[in-house]
Amino acid sequence: MSIHKSIRLALGMLVVAASASAVADVKIGVLLPLTGPLSSLGNDVNRGFELARDMVNDKGGVNGEKVVFATSDVPGSNEAASQATRLITRDRVQVIVGSYASSISFAASQVAERNGVIYVEQGAVADDITKRGFKNLFRFIYPATELGRGGAQYATDIILPKLNIPLKDARVAIMNEDSSYGTAVAEGAKKWLQDKGVQVVDTASYSYKTTDLSSVVQRFKSAKPDIVIACSYTPDGILFWRQAREAKLELKALIGNGGAHNIPDFAEALGDDVNGLFNAGTSAYFNPKGLSPEAAQLFKDFHSAYEKKFQRKPSAHSAMGFNAMWVLLSEILPAAGGTDPEKVRTAFLALDKPVGSTIVGWGLKFDPQTGNNTRAFPMIDQWQERQIRTIYPPEFGVTSNITMPLPEWGKRADVGK
Repeated sequence: MSIHKSIRLALGMLVVAASASAVADVKIGVLLPLTGPLSSLGNDVNRGFELARDMVNDKGGVNGEKVVFATSDVPGSNEAASQATRLITRDRVQVIVGSYASSISFAASQVAERNGVIYVEQGAVADDITKRGFKNLFRFIYPATELGRGGAQYATDIILPKLNIPLKDARVAIMNEDSSYGTAVAEGAKKWLQDKGVQVVDTASYSYKTTDLSSVVQRFKSAKPDIVIACSYTPDGILFWRQAREAKLELKALIGNGGAHNIPDFAEALGDDVNGLFNAGTSAYFNPKGLSPEAAQLFKDFHSAYEKKFQRKPSAHSAMGFNAMWVLLSEILPAAGGTDPEKVRTAFLALDKPVGSTIVGWGLKFDPQTGNNTRAFPMIDQWQERQIRTIYPPEFGVTSNITMPLPEWGKRADVGK
């Protein structure tokens, strides 16, 4: 054999080997808002995804194969369908994980269903996402109406009795960004309050792209609510509380519902004025004694590895992203033997783990009709000393030192001390 033929043969073998290596990778589609107005939380989720991937790969991957991501940036719902299509047709993924924003999830999951691809939703809560009877859609988090109800129930069952305000005399206002996420959260809260005989003195909805919420603040000043229940994304959540401070809006309590109200960026923007606010949602800072031993160890490993890798503390959205990707890569795909959609679907429906089995406290049991995780639930946190601390349910609480009513502006530095 000539030297030229030998070289050609060797190069051909390298190409074949490289192709085989590429085929052997487990490719997962990732669809998130990494730029634009939703990017703060989208990037938090993505950091959780990346950490789960790296930790699984460090342990040998999925059935001995390395996990790789095909990632699409989806700034808003207008791009969701086209980017989901690109992941399926160009990148040939059979499993897509997203998307944090409900409007994005609604559109992208429809494309996945039409193409027979699994869509895993880690954090979008709008009820209508899982009301369409899709076969290949699985959602880890609770629905939005349950989130809204959770915050409202904490108000009626805990806050108002502590403040010695009878339910019939209580005054509550609700504000929400006007996507399907915020609307459903507000509906869940309003229904609970009305069923309990609590007066809802005002409801205000707005676009998360707004640059001015002073009119909402002034409406609330006129309505004089004891409590405001708020559902906001990061920029608008920060904007409202800054403008509330400027206008000296006084409340006995504010209860956020995820989004802006449980992430480090919120505290960094507002300083001590964040202290005393409540949040209903997923927590990354609860007492891991409520977890199984395996989940408690993973909880510890997640926090340590996240801070080391990203030089920052994880938000709840990072924890939710990690949780969904970790379960997918370490349990679902190994059980399915790969990414074949029918086998992945079977593996999802076979999962049956009690509350306390994951790093966010949830159990795992997916409803075959809706794809909802029936063992997910919101916790209640309070900001204290610029740190978010879980206070409910009690088995996950890190403190029983709860401040109410909300101190006046400029007098919140000592909350939690």
